[in-house]
Amino acid sequence: MSQGKSIIMLLRLPFLTVTIGGVLLGTAYGYFDKGQFHLLNFVLALLGACFFHIATNVANDYFDFRSGNDAANISGTSPFSGGSRMVLDGQVSPRKALVVSFIFAALGSAIGLYLNFTTPGNWVLLFGVAGFILIYSYNGFPLRLVNKGLGEIAIFTAWGPLIVLGAYYVQAQALTSWWPLIVSIPSGILTTLVLLINEFADEEADSSTGRRTWVILFGNRAALAIYLVLAYACYGVVLAGVLLARFPLWSLAVGLTLLMPLQAYRIGSKSLGDWGTFMGAVKSTILLNLVFLILLSVSFFI
Repeated sequence: MSQGKSIIMLLRLPFLTVTIGGVLLGTAYGYFDKGQFHLLNFVLALLGACFFHIATNVANDYFDFRSGNDAANISGTSPFSGGSRMVLDGQVSPRKALVVSFIFAALGSAIGLYLNFTTPGNWVLLFGVAGFILIYSYNGFPLRLVNKGLGEIAIFTAWGPLIVLGAYYVQAQALTSWWPLIVSIPSGILTTLVLLINEFADEEADSSTGRRTWVILFGNRAALAIYLVLAYACYGVVLAGVLLARFPLWSLAVGLTLLMPLQAYRIGSKSLGDWGTFMGAVKSTILLNLVFLILLSVSFFI
């Protein structure tokens, strides 16, 4: 494999859909709430968030190589779990992977600093610093939040409040209520569910390297139940927003995805240990994240 292709594989670009959904949601609610849409700010927020996400992907590959997690993950590897394997397979050196991660983190930081300079206050700076810390603390030494049972909370925070509120703020230029934070909850939950559903196949490898994921902490059945409860909590947030007249009636269109969490739950319950079949639950979760956030975002623009 050429070095260029190896680097592209290392970036794991298909996972950027969760970031695009989060930025779109924050931007859309800024338009709905304040009637403002700044195209340049939207593009820059999207690029900045994607750069940070790429930095996270590459950093995770580096730290998973250092910890031995990728080497231990044999049965659970797939296009969605087990990392890119580019460092483990020797296609990209660990040092080069870390440099690539730093480059994308620097690009994201540069955009963040510009947006912070062109918007009131220092909220963008605050979101950016918090995001930077989470990039290198989720699986990075010495904190390794995932080894302390805090990995899912970190992902929720990054892809919920940080990304959605950041995208909202560069549009609205102010935070005047709790509703932008509430709007961020579905994005945070749905991205956490993408992580959670991938943790099942990785359980053995994660356990061997000291990780304390929810699958390990609570067990397979309880983790699946948590998955289902959290998924349907997203619909509760939307329903509450509509009933309180803070979301448009069109937001109820997310109900079109109502059966998707149940489908993923059923597939997961019936195919534990059969990771080829279990991947159906992973695919359903990724699709749920994308479709739900797009439908909700579009409802704010109508």
